[in-house]
Amino acid sequence: MKVDEFTGFLDQHSAEYEWAQGAHDGTNGIFVMNKIFEAETHYTEKAIEAHELSTLLSHSRQGRNTEKITRVTGFFSKVGSWNKGKTGELSDRHRTEI
Repeated sequence: MKVDEFTGFLDQHSAEYEWAQGAHDGTNGIFVMNKIFEAETHYTEKAIEAHELSTLLSHSRQGRNTEKITRVTGFFSKVGSWNKGKTGELSDRHRTEI
């Protein structure tokens, strides 16, 4: 991805992202503030050009607000929507090897 494409996307999504040019540890690049996850990430031009947009944006979260999922009897389910009893049941489960 080209740097101007990346910054153009950020400009189009200004409700979610702010950006500014700047240096971090002597390396020039772009600082991106992810407003939703309150995380700031510094991207070098080399990093922007080497990755796809989805990868760059996933790094802007810095691992915050990740979802846990579980697989029970072949179905996937988001754990975050479970009630207190169901999450307690999940924590009591143990994996066994057959």
